[in-house]
Amino acid sequence: MKFIMIIKNVEEYNVKNESLSYSNIKGELFLNDKLIDDNYQFSGMFFENYLYYHPKNNTTNFVDLKTNKKKVTNCIFYKKNEFEGDFLTSKKIFKNANNEWESDLFLYSTSNFSEIKQLPNVIGGFYRHKNFLIQIKNKKTISLKTIDLPELLWQFNLETLGKFEDRDGNLQNYEVHKFIGAWQNSILVACSGQLVLDINSKTGELNRKWQALPGYGSSAFQGRLQHKIPSTDGFQLDISKSYLYHLAGAFLVTIDLVTGRADYQSLKKTLEEHIFSGFRWSTGYAEDETHIYTIAEMNRLELGLDYIPQCIVAFNKKTLKIDWHYRFEGDWVKTDIPQLANNKLYQLSGDNTLYIFEKEKSI
Repeated sequence: MKFIMIIKNVEEYNVKNESLSYSNIKGELFLNDKLIDDNYQFSGMFFENYLYYHPKNNTTNFVDLKTNKKKVTNCIFYKKNEFEGDFLTSKKIFKNANNEWESDLFLYSTSNFSEIKQLPNVIGGFYRHKNFLIQIKNKKTISLKTIDLPELLWQFNLETLGKFEDRDGNLQNYEVHKFIGAWQNSILVACSGQLVLDINSKTGELNRKWQALPGYGSSAFQGRLQHKIPSTDGFQLDISKSYLYHLAGAFLVTIDLVTGRADYQSLKKTLEEHIFSGFRWSTGYAEDETHIYTIAEMNRLELGLDYIPQCIVAFNKKTLKIDWHYRFEGDWVKTDIPQLANNKLYQLSGDNTLYIFEKEKSI
């Protein structure tokens, strides 16, 4: 990797191929350094040949990447809720009589952004999986419905799993942290209590679960977190879609989805070679065929510093070595996940500076 440039005063950004969109604290949105809108609220993401974003009026604007022509729709669009020509959207979210978060739900066409039909309201969060609606209620119940009818196909209640002992020795109910992804006929779910679930997407039955990992973890908190996989909101599905991985501290933890085996490897040696103490906790990573890109923290004691310097690193998936790193001198990184597009690597810093690097043949 080689450093190319920085862009200052960046609040949010997204990349696709050669296109870069970013916003600043003034509410201005730029596409490839050209001002697109000065009434920007959030998103600024890419869908097919468009940049879409949400101004401060609950609409979605689409900008053609070739012509820069803009069209406005009267709904909120999110790429993750689109599938084969239509998408799900919600126009209002409110607290119902049971003090639960409830939202209306509509099905829209992506060809002309017209409303196809209104669907029953949903309670809690929802995700789209092809032509199905995955709903999470109270972080404890996962259900799958068809979008067309909608008909309840199955429901999985995390309360059937019992309780777990937290680090302080208190018994807690399992809760959904996030959906990790889909694999074959499975939905992979990250839960509290250091638990990952593999739920059959057709039947709702529990195929497998991962929690135990003998030998892993520290003896702190009387060993209550020991011999278990790390916090599951840090797992990501590899681009080969055959295993889950998590760079946890000084370890690489993996779950092989083919064999079902959970394993871990110490990375202490390669970290120490670069004076790193470990990888910073993260909920996701940038990745290509050969490397994982994330943030590592330097050993401040060995450097004689009163702060922890941070670096963006290229971690080799085959050799388990750090092939490259860049130290953010006088800057730092919050929880922003790196982005990778068209052989360029992007990282937003805590001081709202966007760093841009280009991949070289050497890594």
